[in-house]
Amino acid sequence: MPASDPVLLITGASSGIGAATARQAAEAGYRLALGARSTDRIEALAEELGGPERAIAVTCDVTEWEQQETFVQTTLERFGRVDVAFANAGFGAARGFTAESPEHWRSMVLTNVYGAALTIRATMGSLRESRGHLLLTGSVAGRRALPGSLYSATKWAVTAMGESARQ
Repeated sequence: MPASDPVLLITGASSGIGAATARQAAEAGYRLALGARSTDRIEALAEELGGPERAIAVTCDVTEWEQQETFVQTTLERFGRVDVAFANAGFGAARGFTAESPEHWRSMVLTNVYGAALTIRATMGSLRESRGHLLLTGSVAGRRALPGSLYSATKWAVTAMGESARQ
């Protein structure tokens, strides 16, 4: 496949929106860098989407800066550029300020907010070079507060990061 095909880097690519986006992007001709904590799932998805010539799998916990740097560097070494970065990794929590454990909250806030910020930081130079695009997974919860929802607060932060990056 042509080296001119655009490159899409996706965090949280192992399931849900990330995996669905990868499949659609592959059909549209993108080469893919798939990142997630679930190594077996992204390796299977990379194989499904064309193997190493078209899709690579890189184990990446978005809350770890060194892993984000490695993800981007591996993508650049394999494909030469990043045209689109999709900061998609994230998850939710039950509503109510006593419904989840503090550990669940910590992990959610770090993944949804800090992880998205690290993805922006790790990909910004490559995106400037390629004049590429940054995508962030938001939510209606990031535009309208949901009662008792810490998840809503994380998605408000993602909305603000997107606007800050745009500016």
